[in-house]
Amino acid sequence: MRIYTTVSAKISQEDREKLRELGLNPTEIIRKAVQEEIRKASNKALIEKMKRMTPVISKLNLDEIVSDIREDRER
Repeated sequence: MRIYTTVSAKISQEDREKLRELGLNPTEIIRKAVQEEIRKASNKALIEKMKRMTPVISKLNLDEIVSDIREDRER
């Protein structure tokens, strides 16, 4: 079960009226925007970690790793 919290945002009265006229739900818009920003930040952090790991991974010998895995399976 998720626990929710309330977050408020101030928008212009004009924007609020436009939302009403268009039948848009500001709660859904805000929720989707927050989720999208979280996804973008998470992806950016993951890409940075991958960039830091590239020099280490490039030093690995794939053939050696495969043979080690096969050897472990045979035990």
